[in-house]
Amino acid sequence: MVQLVQPGGAKKTYQTQDFLAQTPLNLSVNFTLKTVFGLSYDLQKEITGKIPEILLAHIREAVQKEGYENGLIHLVVEFQAANSSSLDLAVIADFKGEMAPSYYKLSRAVQRWCVEACTANNWEIPFPQLTVHH
Repeated sequence: MVQLVQPGGAKKTYQTQDFLAQTPLNLSVNFTLKTVFGLSYDLQKEITGKIPEILLAHIREAVQKEGYENGLIHLVVEFQAANSSSLDLAVIADFKGEMAPSYYKLSRAVQRWCVEACTANNWEIPFPQLTVHH
C-alpha cells in the first residue's frame, strides 16, 4: 500500500500497483512549471520581442520579492503561438525539488504575476469572442 498525505493532512491510500499505474510525477529532484498566457492582438508588434522581456523582468522581480529566488533554477518567457483570440506566451520556470511543497502555490503565482504585469503595462488579456452576423 502507498499512503499519501494531502495538503491539510487528509490521507489517501492506494494499492501499490494502482498508484504506480497512475505514473506519479516526482517533484523531489527538480520540476518545471509551464504556463501559457494569452495577450491581445493589439500587442502584435511587440509580442515576440519587447513584451517577453518585460514579462520576464516582472516575474524575476516577483520571484525575488516573494522569496522564491533560491529555489528558481531557470526562467524563460517565449512567444508560443498565434491563437484564434490571443497571442500566447509560454512562461517556463524550473525549480529545485525543495520547492515541491509549493508546487501548486507557485503555479498559481506565475498566473498572478502575469496578470499583475498586464495590469502594470496596460496589456489587454483577451477572451474568446463570438461574432454573429445576420
